[in-house]
Amino acid sequence: MLPTIAEDRLLAAIYWLGAFCTLGILTILYAENRLYRLLEHFFIGLAVGYGLFIAIRDVLEPVWWRAMMTESSGVIANFDKSPKLKGVVLDRTIKREGDGAWRWSPQELPRLLLTKVPTDWGAPNYLRIWLRLDKSVPNGTLTFRIRLRNPDTQKEASLTTQLPTNFVGWREFLLDLRRDFHITGEPYRRFEKVGRYRVLSGVTALELVANPAVQQAGVVIHLDDWRHCIGYRWWWAFAFVWGLLFYTVLIPRFAWMSRMALSVLMGLGAGYTFKAFVLEAGPQIYSSIKPVFGVPFKTAVNNAIFVTVLLCVMTYFFFSIEHRHPAIRVPARLGRWLLMLTFGIVFGNTVMGRFSLFIGRLDFLILQNPLTISVAWKALLVMAIAFSLFLLAYLSVRWERQKQGVT
Repeated sequence: MLPTIAEDRLLAAIYWLGAFCTLGILTILYAENRLYRLLEHFFIGLAVGYGLFIAIRDVLEPVWWRAMMTESSGVIANFDKSPKLKGVVLDRTIKREGDGAWRWSPQELPRLLLTKVPTDWGAPNYLRIWLRLDKSVPNGTLTFRIRLRNPDTQKEASLTTQLPTNFVGWREFLLDLRRDFHITGEPYRRFEKVGRYRVLSGVTALELVANPAVQQAGVVIHLDDWRHCIGYRWWWAFAFVWGLLFYTVLIPRFAWMSRMALSVLMGLGAGYTFKAFVLEAGPQIYSSIKPVFGVPFKTAVNNAIFVTVLLCVMTYFFFSIEHRHPAIRVPARLGRWLLMLTFGIVFGNTVMGRFSLFIGRLDFLILQNPLTISVAWKALLVMAIAFSLFLLAYLSVRWERQKQGVT
Protein backbone atom coordinates (compact mmCIF):
# COMPACT_ATOMS: atom_id res chain seq x y z
CA MET A 1 0.00 0.00 0.00
CA LEU A 2 1.35 3.40 -1.01
CA PRO A 3 1.02 6.38 1.34
CA THR A 4 -0.66 9.63 0.32
CA ILE A 5 1.74 11.00 -2.25
CA ALA A 6 -0.21 13.92 -3.78
CA GLU A 7 2.50 16.42 -2.81
CA ASP A 8 5.54 14.15 -3.09
CA ARG A 9 6.93 14.25 -6.61
CA LEU A 10 9.34 11.38 -6.12
CA LEU A 11 6.68 8.96 -4.87
CA ALA A 12 4.32 10.21 -7.56
CA ALA A 13 6.93 9.38 -10.20
CA ILE A 14 7.36 5.92 -8.63
CA TYR A 15 3.60 5.40 -8.79
CA TRP A 16 3.33 6.34 -12.46
CA LEU A 17 6.30 4.13 -13.29
CA GLY A 18 4.57 1.23 -11.53
CA ALA A 19 1.31 1.96 -13.33
CA PHE A 20 3.07 2.10 -16.70
CA CYS A 21 4.82 -1.22 -16.03
CA THR A 22 1.59 -2.87 -14.86
CA LEU A 23 -0.41 -1.82 -17.92
CA GLY A 24 2.51 -2.54 -20.23
CA ILE A 25 2.80 -6.11 -18.93
CA LEU A 26 -0.93 -6.61 -19.51
CA THR A 27 -0.43 -6.01 -23.24
CA ILE A 28 0.51 -9.69 -23.44
CA LEU A 29 -3.26 -10.27 -23.46
CA TYR A 30 -3.20 -9.08 -27.09
CA ALA A 31 0.05 -10.67 -28.27
CA GLU A 32 3.70 -10.83 -27.41
CA ASN A 33 5.24 -7.51 -28.38
CA ARG A 34 8.35 -5.44 -27.89
CA LEU A 35 6.84 -3.35 -25.10
CA TYR A 36 5.98 -6.49 -23.15
CA ARG A 37 9.46 -7.97 -23.70
CA LEU A 38 11.09 -4.73 -22.54
CA LEU A 39 9.09 -4.65 -19.33
CA GLU A 40 9.55 -8.39 -18.84
CA HIS A 41 13.33 -7.94 -18.88
CA PHE A 42 12.89 -4.99 -16.53
CA PHE A 43 10.94 -7.08 -14.02
CA ILE A 44 13.39 -10.00 -14.31
CA GLY A 45 16.30 -7.65 -13.61
CA LEU A 46 14.50 -6.24 -10.58
CA ALA A 47 13.73 -9.76 -9.32
CA VAL A 48 17.35 -10.86 -9.71
CA GLY A 49 18.67 -7.75 -7.98
CA TYR A 50 16.13 -8.02 -5.17
CA GLY A 51 16.86 -11.74 -4.80
CA LEU A 52 20.58 -11.01 -4.48
CA PHE A 53 19.85 -8.35 -1.86
CA ILE A 54 17.64 -10.75 0.12
CA ALA A 55 20.29 -13.49 -0.10
CA ILE A 56 22.93 -11.12 1.31
CA ARG A 57 20.67 -9.60 3.97
CA ASP A 58 18.90 -12.75 5.23
CA VAL A 59 21.42 -15.54 4.51
CA LEU A 60 25.01 -14.55 3.85
CA GLU A 61 25.31 -11.74 6.41
CA PRO A 62 23.44 -13.17 9.45
CA VAL A 63 23.72 -16.92 8.89
CA TRP A 64 27.20 -17.16 7.36
CA TRP A 65 29.35 -14.05 7.87
CA ARG A 66 28.12 -12.97 11.31
CA ALA A 67 28.14 -16.55 12.64
CA MET A 68 31.64 -17.09 11.27
CA MET A 69 33.22 -13.82 12.42
CA THR A 70 31.51 -13.18 15.76
CA GLU A 71 31.01 -15.01 19.02
CA SER A 72 27.39 -15.73 19.86
CA SER A 73 26.80 -15.85 23.60
CA GLY A 74 23.96 -16.04 26.06
CA VAL A 75 23.95 -14.86 29.68
CA ILE A 76 23.82 -17.57 32.34
CA ALA A 77 24.14 -15.18 35.30
CA ASN A 78 25.22 -11.53 35.57
CA PHE A 79 25.21 -11.22 39.41
CA ASP A 80 23.79 -7.69 39.37
CA LYS A 81 21.06 -8.33 41.96
CA SER A 82 21.42 -8.96 45.65
CA PRO A 83 21.30 -12.69 46.51
CA LYS A 84 19.31 -14.16 49.36
CA LEU A 85 22.05 -16.57 50.39
CA LYS A 86 24.07 -16.88 53.57
CA GLY A 87 27.70 -16.00 52.97
CA VAL A 88 27.00 -14.17 49.67
CA VAL A 89 26.51 -10.40 49.31
CA LEU A 90 26.28 -7.97 46.39
CA ASP A 91 29.45 -5.94 45.85
CA ARG A 92 29.07 -2.82 43.69
CA THR A 93 32.69 -1.70 43.95
CA ILE A 94 34.66 -4.79 42.91
CA LYS A 95 33.04 -5.94 39.69
CA ARG A 96 33.87 -7.02 36.16
CA GLU A 97 30.66 -6.36 34.18
CA GLY A 98 27.35 -4.68 34.85
CA ASP A 99 26.28 -3.06 38.12
CA GLY A 100 27.94 -5.42 40.57
CA ALA A 101 29.34 -8.85 41.47
CA TRP A 102 28.66 -11.45 44.13
CA ARG A 103 31.08 -11.63 47.05
CA TRP A 104 31.16 -15.23 48.19
CA SER A 105 32.79 -16.55 51.34
CA PRO A 106 33.30 -20.35 51.00
CA GLN A 107 34.14 -20.54 54.70
CA GLU A 108 30.54 -19.61 55.54
CA LEU A 109 28.86 -21.29 52.54
CA PRO A 110 30.97 -24.11 51.02
CA ARG A 111 28.34 -24.99 48.40
CA LEU A 112 26.85 -22.28 46.18
CA LEU A 113 23.76 -23.43 44.28
CA LEU A 114 22.15 -21.31 41.54
CA THR A 115 18.69 -22.47 40.47
CA LYS A 116 17.37 -19.35 38.74
CA VAL A 117 19.32 -19.78 35.50
CA PRO A 118 18.21 -20.05 31.83
CA THR A 119 17.18 -23.61 31.03
CA ASP A 120 17.61 -23.45 27.24
CA TRP A 121 21.24 -22.99 26.16
CA GLY A 122 20.92 -24.31 22.62
CA ALA A 123 24.14 -25.86 21.32
CA PRO A 124 27.01 -24.05 23.10
CA ASN A 125 30.67 -24.88 22.46
CA TYR A 126 32.12 -23.50 25.67
CA LEU A 127 31.45 -21.40 28.76
CA ARG A 128 32.98 -18.07 29.83
CA ILE A 129 33.21 -17.68 33.60
CA TRP A 130 34.77 -14.76 35.48
CA LEU A 131 36.11 -15.38 39.02
CA ARG A 132 38.20 -13.19 41.33
CA LEU A 133 40.22 -14.32 44.35
CA ASP A 134 41.69 -11.97 46.96
CA LYS A 135 44.51 -14.45 47.61
CA SER A 136 45.91 -17.54 45.98
CA VAL A 137 45.16 -21.06 47.24
CA PRO A 138 47.63 -23.35 45.40
CA ASN A 139 46.16 -26.63 46.64
CA GLY A 140 42.54 -25.55 46.38
CA THR A 141 39.91 -26.26 43.73
CA LEU A 142 36.34 -25.29 42.98
CA THR A 143 34.03 -27.97 41.65
CA PHE A 144 31.80 -26.47 38.98
CA ARG A 145 28.78 -28.59 38.07
CA ILE A 146 25.94 -28.10 35.58
CA ARG A 147 22.84 -30.04 36.55
CA LEU A 148 20.43 -30.98 33.76
CA ARG A 149 17.27 -32.96 33.16
CA ASN A 150 16.95 -34.64 29.77
CA PRO A 151 13.32 -34.55 28.56
CA ASP A 152 14.06 -37.43 26.16
CA THR A 153 15.13 -39.89 28.85
CA GLN A 154 13.38 -38.17 31.82
CA LYS A 155 16.60 -38.65 33.80
CA GLU A 156 19.06 -36.35 35.52
CA ALA A 157 22.49 -35.64 34.04
CA SER A 158 25.44 -33.45 34.93
CA LEU A 159 28.64 -31.87 33.59
CA THR A 160 31.43 -31.47 36.14
CA THR A 161 34.86 -29.82 36.04
CA GLN A 162 37.49 -28.58 38.48
CA LEU A 163 38.60 -24.92 38.62
CA PRO A 164 42.02 -24.18 40.17
CA THR A 165 42.41 -21.41 42.74
CA ASN A 166 46.13 -20.70 42.28
CA PHE A 167 45.66 -17.09 41.11
CA VAL A 168 44.92 -13.62 42.45
CA GLY A 169 42.55 -11.05 40.96
CA TRP A 170 40.14 -11.55 38.09
CA ARG A 171 40.51 -14.58 35.82
CA GLU A 172 38.38 -15.71 32.90
CA PHE A 173 37.84 -19.46 32.53
CA LEU A 174 37.05 -20.79 29.05
CA LEU A 175 35.52 -24.23 29.60
CA ASP A 176 35.07 -26.44 26.56
CA LEU A 177 31.96 -28.56 27.01
CA ARG A 178 33.49 -31.52 25.17
CA ARG A 179 37.00 -31.63 26.64
CA ASP A 180 36.94 -29.94 30.05
CA PHE A 181 33.88 -31.56 31.62
CA HIS A 182 33.23 -35.00 33.04
CA ILE A 183 29.83 -36.17 31.80
CA THR A 184 27.40 -38.16 33.94
CA GLY A 185 24.24 -39.44 32.28
CA GLU A 186 23.01 -38.17 28.90
CA PRO A 187 23.12 -34.34 28.82
CA TYR A 188 22.33 -33.91 25.11
CA ARG A 189 19.05 -34.07 23.25
CA ARG A 190 18.45 -36.77 20.64
CA PHE A 191 16.25 -34.89 18.19
CA GLU A 192 18.81 -32.58 16.62
CA LYS A 193 22.50 -32.01 16.06
CA VAL A 194 23.95 -28.63 15.15
CA GLY A 195 27.30 -29.07 13.42
CA ARG A 196 29.73 -30.83 15.72
CA TYR A 197 27.94 -29.63 18.86
CA ARG A 198 24.71 -31.15 20.09
CA VAL A 199 21.76 -29.40 21.70
CA LEU A 200 22.09 -29.33 25.49
CA SER A 201 19.26 -30.61 27.68
CA GLY A 202 17.28 -28.43 30.03
CA VAL A 203 19.57 -26.87 32.66
CA THR A 204 18.11 -27.02 36.16
CA ALA A 205 20.91 -25.62 38.34
CA LEU A 206 24.54 -24.55 38.56
CA GLU A 207 26.68 -25.63 41.48
CA LEU A 208 30.02 -24.33 42.78
CA VAL A 209 31.63 -26.29 45.63
CA ALA A 210 34.82 -25.27 47.43
CA ASN A 211 37.16 -28.02 48.63
CA PRO A 212 38.43 -28.04 52.27
CA ALA A 213 41.62 -26.18 51.34
CA VAL A 214 39.66 -23.22 49.97
CA GLN A 215 37.33 -23.24 53.00
CA GLN A 216 40.18 -23.26 55.51
CA ALA A 217 42.09 -20.53 53.65
CA GLY A 218 39.29 -18.02 54.30
CA VAL A 219 39.53 -16.73 50.75
CA VAL A 220 36.91 -14.36 49.30
CA ILE A 221 35.69 -15.12 45.77
CA HIS A 222 33.89 -12.67 43.47
CA LEU A 223 31.63 -14.02 40.70
CA ASP A 224 30.61 -12.02 37.65
CA ASP A 225 29.38 -12.51 34.07
CA TRP A 226 28.86 -16.20 33.29
CA ARG A 227 27.98 -16.98 29.66
CA HIS A 228 27.42 -19.93 27.33
CA CYS A 229 29.00 -19.31 23.93
CA ILE A 230 29.15 -20.50 20.35
CA GLY A 231 32.60 -19.52 19.13
CA TYR A 232 34.03 -18.39 15.84
CA ARG A 233 33.29 -20.83 13.02
CA TRP A 234 36.40 -20.11 10.96
CA TRP A 235 35.99 -23.28 8.92
CA TRP A 236 32.85 -21.81 7.33
CA ALA A 237 35.19 -19.79 5.08
CA PHE A 238 35.60 -22.93 2.97
CA ALA A 239 31.90 -22.66 2.05
CA PHE A 240 32.69 -19.39 0.25
CA VAL A 241 35.61 -21.00 -1.59
CA TRP A 242 33.42 -23.94 -2.57
CA GLY A 243 30.72 -21.56 -3.79
CA LEU A 244 33.23 -19.84 -6.06
CA LEU A 245 33.69 -23.15 -7.89
CA PHE A 246 30.27 -22.67 -9.49
CA TYR A 247 31.62 -19.66 -11.39
CA THR A 248 34.41 -21.68 -12.99
CA VAL A 249 31.82 -22.69 -15.59
CA LEU A 250 32.58 -19.30 -17.19
CA ILE A 251 36.20 -20.41 -17.80
CA PRO A 252 36.33 -23.36 -20.23
CA ARG A 253 39.69 -24.53 -18.93
CA PHE A 254 38.41 -24.90 -15.34
CA ALA A 255 34.77 -25.70 -16.10
CA TRP A 256 35.19 -29.22 -14.69
CA MET A 257 35.44 -27.73 -11.18
CA SER A 258 31.87 -26.47 -11.41
CA ARG A 259 30.68 -30.05 -11.89
CA MET A 260 32.27 -30.99 -8.56
CA ALA A 261 30.40 -28.26 -6.72
CA LEU A 262 27.18 -29.05 -8.58
CA SER A 263 27.41 -32.77 -7.77
CA VAL A 264 27.80 -32.03 -4.05
CA LEU A 265 24.87 -29.61 -4.17
CA MET A 266 22.67 -32.17 -5.95
CA GLY A 267 23.66 -34.85 -3.42
CA LEU A 268 22.73 -32.59 -0.52
CA GLY A 269 19.49 -31.65 -2.25
CA ALA A 270 18.60 -35.31 -2.84
CA GLY A 271 19.31 -36.16 0.78
CA TYR A 272 17.24 -33.28 2.12
CA THR A 273 14.43 -34.10 -0.31
CA PHE A 274 14.32 -37.69 0.90
CA LYS A 275 14.35 -36.53 4.51
CA ALA A 276 11.60 -33.99 3.83
CA PHE A 277 9.50 -36.65 2.07
CA VAL A 278 9.83 -39.03 5.02
CA LEU A 279 9.04 -36.31 7.55
CA GLU A 280 6.05 -35.15 5.51
CA ALA A 281 4.63 -38.48 4.32
CA GLY A 282 5.01 -40.22 7.68
CA PRO A 283 2.71 -37.87 9.65
CA GLN A 284 0.24 -37.82 6.73
CA ILE A 285 0.00 -41.62 6.71
CA TYR A 286 -0.38 -41.66 10.48
CA SER A 287 -3.09 -38.97 10.44
CA SER A 288 -4.96 -40.83 7.66
CA ILE A 289 -5.76 -43.67 10.06
CA LYS A 290 -8.79 -42.13 11.76
CA PRO A 291 -11.04 -43.94 14.25
CA VAL A 292 -14.65 -44.53 13.28
CA PHE A 293 -15.81 -46.22 16.48
CA GLY A 294 -15.45 -45.07 20.06
CA VAL A 295 -15.59 -41.35 19.18
CA PRO A 296 -18.39 -38.76 19.21
CA PHE A 297 -21.04 -39.12 16.48
CA LYS A 298 -20.02 -36.03 14.47
CA THR A 299 -16.36 -37.03 14.59
CA ALA A 300 -17.25 -40.60 13.56
CA VAL A 301 -19.23 -39.39 10.54
CA ASN A 302 -16.46 -37.03 9.47
CA ASN A 303 -13.82 -39.75 9.87
CA ALA A 304 -15.95 -42.25 7.95
CA ILE A 305 -16.27 -39.87 5.01
CA PHE A 306 -12.53 -39.22 5.09
CA VAL A 307 -11.63 -42.93 5.15
CA THR A 308 -14.14 -43.69 2.36
CA VAL A 309 -12.71 -41.00 0.08
CA LEU A 310 -9.16 -42.14 0.85
CA LEU A 311 -9.86 -45.80 0.04
CA CYS A 312 -11.77 -44.97 -3.16
CA VAL A 313 -8.98 -42.74 -4.50
CA MET A 314 -6.34 -45.33 -3.59
CA THR A 315 -8.40 -48.02 -5.34
CA TYR A 316 -8.46 -45.94 -8.53
CA PHE A 317 -4.65 -45.97 -8.59
CA PHE A 318 -4.45 -49.71 -7.81
CA PHE A 319 -3.42 -51.21 -11.16
CA SER A 320 -2.15 -54.61 -10.03
CA ILE A 321 -5.48 -56.21 -11.03
CA GLU A 322 -8.05 -55.26 -13.66
CA HIS A 323 -11.02 -53.20 -12.55
CA ARG A 324 -13.63 -55.74 -13.65
CA HIS A 325 -15.08 -56.94 -10.39
CA PRO A 326 -17.71 -54.58 -8.91
CA ALA A 327 -15.82 -54.53 -5.60
CA ILE A 328 -12.93 -52.84 -7.42
CA ARG A 329 -14.66 -51.12 -10.34
CA VAL A 330 -17.27 -49.17 -8.32
CA PRO A 331 -14.88 -47.67 -5.72
CA ALA A 332 -12.36 -46.88 -8.49
CA ARG A 333 -15.00 -45.04 -10.51
CA LEU A 334 -16.11 -43.13 -7.42
CA GLY A 335 -12.46 -42.31 -6.71
CA ARG A 336 -12.09 -40.89 -10.22
CA TRP A 337 -15.08 -38.60 -9.71
CA LEU A 338 -13.74 -37.50 -6.34
CA LEU A 339 -10.39 -36.70 -7.98
CA MET A 340 -12.15 -34.66 -10.68
CA LEU A 341 -14.04 -32.80 -7.95
CA THR A 342 -10.78 -32.07 -6.13
CA PHE A 343 -9.06 -30.88 -9.29
CA GLY A 344 -12.02 -28.61 -9.99
CA ILE A 345 -11.71 -27.09 -6.53
CA VAL A 346 -7.98 -26.57 -7.04
CA PHE A 347 -8.61 -24.94 -10.43
CA GLY A 348 -11.27 -22.72 -8.88
CA ASN A 349 -8.83 -21.61 -6.19
CA THR A 350 -6.27 -20.86 -8.92
CA VAL A 351 -8.75 -18.71 -10.83
CA MET A 352 -9.76 -16.98 -7.63
CA GLY A 353 -6.11 -16.26 -6.90
CA ARG A 354 -5.66 -14.72 -10.37
CA PHE A 355 -8.72 -12.53 -9.84
CA SER A 356 -7.33 -11.46 -6.47
CA LEU A 357 -4.12 -10.35 -8.17
CA PHE A 358 -6.11 -8.52 -10.84
CA ILE A 359 -8.26 -6.76 -8.23
CA GLY A 360 -5.11 -5.78 -6.34
CA ARG A 361 -3.67 -4.22 -9.50
CA LEU A 362 -6.92 -2.32 -10.12
CA ASP A 363 -6.80 -1.05 -6.55
CA PHE A 364 -3.24 0.15 -7.17
CA LEU A 365 -4.09 1.79 -10.50
CA ILE A 366 -7.31 3.54 -9.48
CA LEU A 367 -7.71 3.92 -5.72
CA GLN A 368 -4.03 4.65 -5.01
CA ASN A 369 -3.75 7.15 -7.85
CA PRO A 370 -2.06 10.30 -6.45
CA LEU A 371 -4.16 12.71 -8.49
CA THR A 372 -6.78 14.64 -6.53
CA ILE A 373 -9.67 13.84 -8.86
CA SER A 374 -12.74 11.64 -8.58
CA VAL A 375 -12.52 7.86 -8.86
CA ALA A 376 -14.41 7.95 -12.18
CA TRP A 377 -11.87 10.27 -13.75
CA LYS A 378 -9.04 8.14 -12.37
CA ALA A 379 -10.60 5.07 -14.01
CA LEU A 380 -10.97 6.92 -17.32
CA LEU A 381 -7.33 8.05 -17.13
CA VAL A 382 -6.15 4.48 -16.52
CA MET A 383 -8.28 3.25 -19.42
CA ALA A 384 -6.79 5.92 -21.69
CA ILE A 385 -3.24 4.94 -20.74
CA ALA A 386 -4.09 1.27 -21.22
CA PHE A 387 -5.60 2.01 -24.64
CA SER A 388 -2.46 3.92 -25.66
CA LEU A 389 -0.18 1.08 -24.54
CA PHE A 390 -2.30 -1.55 -26.29
CA LEU A 391 -2.24 0.58 -29.43
CA LEU A 392 1.53 0.77 -29.16
CA ALA A 393 1.67 -3.02 -28.73
CA TYR A 394 -0.59 -3.46 -31.79
CA LEU A 395 1.65 -1.22 -33.92
CA SER A 396 4.72 -3.07 -32.67
CA VAL A 397 3.28 -6.48 -33.59
CA ARG A 398 2.10 -5.19 -36.96
CA TRP A 399 5.52 -3.69 -37.73
CA GLU A 400 7.25 -6.96 -36.82
CA ARG A 401 4.90 -8.98 -39.04
CA GLN A 402 5.41 -6.61 -41.98
CA LYS A 403 9.14 -6.85 -41.47
CA GLN A 404 8.94 -10.63 -41.61
CA GLY A 405 6.68 -10.52 -44.66
CA VAL A 406 3.61 -11.91 -42.86
CA THR A 407 0.26 -10.50 -43.91
